[in-house]
Amino acid sequence: MNRMKKLSVAVVAVVGLAGCASTRVAELAKADAVQPPVAEKKVIRALPSYGKLGGYRYRRFAAVAVSS
Repeated sequence: MNRMKKLSVAVVAVVGLAGCASTRVAELAKADAVQPPVAEKKVIRALPSYGKLGGYRYRRFAAVAVSS
């Protein structure tokens, strides 16, 4: 009886992992198909102003499109 339990647990584990792996691949394929092509490249540039938080000064950044 103990051997039968181990076998059934192993079968359930294999079936469960196989389903998860194939589902994840299908989701990635759908995400790639829906994504539009990127026309502009965006980069981060430093702004001329600084911010303050908790007594510390930090640099502010903004995302801008690059024209080549």
